[in-house]
Order: sequence, then C-alpha cells, then structure tokens
Amino acid sequence: MEFLLLWADELDDALAVLRHYAPRILGLIAALALFAATGFALVYAPQVTLVAFAVISSATLFETLRRRRARTASDPSE
Repeated sequence: MEFLLLWADELDDALAVLRHYAPRILGLIAALALFAATGFALVYAPQVTLVAFAVISSATLFETLRRRRARTASDPSE
C-alpha cells in the first residue's frame, strides 16, 4: 500500500512539473514547427518566402525605430 502512495505522490509531482513547464515546451514545439515550415517554404516557394521575410523584417525595423523615437521624445533627461 505504501508503494502505491509513493507512486501516486511521484505522479502528482511529475504532473505539477509538467504543468509548470508546459508553456515552455509548447513554445519550443511551435518554434521547431515554424523552423520546419520555413525550410519547407524556402525549398518549394523561395521567392514568396523571401518576400515575406523582407516584409516582416521591414515591419520589425520600422516598429523598433518608432519605439526608439517615442522613447527619446518622452525622455525628460535630454
């Protein structure tokens, strides 16, 4: 009987750890899926994929510049 109680306690601890790390595990799985999808897209439709990369990179760059300008404009130390 004690063996079953110890087993149930270990199972409960394992489930708690799994629940704690679930967002990180799912994030890793999503990142790996996006990486695989990107490789697949680069092989089968390189022009479209590269255009998508360029658009995303440009949008990211413009957003970074906008945030930097907003931060420096609201900075009272200058």
